[in-house]
Amino acid sequence: MQKLKAQAEEFTPTKMSKGAGDCSEEVHHAAHWWSLKMVQHDLANSEVQAFEHAVRSALRSKCNGHWYPNDPMRGSGYRSLVNDLSTDPIFLAAAAEVRIQNIGNRLPKGVMWVNPCSVKVQLENGRYPGTILKSSLCSDFLW
Repeated sequence: MQKLKAQAEEFTPTKMSKGAGDCSEEVHHAAHWWSLKMVQHDLANSEVQAFEHAVRSALRSKCNGHWYPNDPMRGSGYRSLVNDLSTDPIFLAAAAEVRIQNIGNRLPKGVMWVNPCSVKVQLENGRYPGTILKSSLCSDFLW
């Protein structure tokens, strides 16, 4: 048993593969997309930027320990952001922090999946998910 343990590679969910990086790039693209799509006509640019920062920070924390570069679909539902029948708690908390009202009505209806090397969104009336990010850094094991 000891010999087997000594030969086994250490496994941690956030251990990165060569070139895979952490979730920062994916989280950045996800938060930026939602802030761009938000109805902003009555908001200051600083409020939109603060909302984006709060979403980015919360999503990065959510990905911590749930980021699997070698198995990118694992945990996909957990890392998703939703604004359809209900509004994702990340959006509600970010909006409350910045004091933006009615955030569920300001964001498009849909679901976003934030996975290693890929960010996709399925809008309410969309036929297929749209790609927000497809990183070439992970092409060795994803595509």
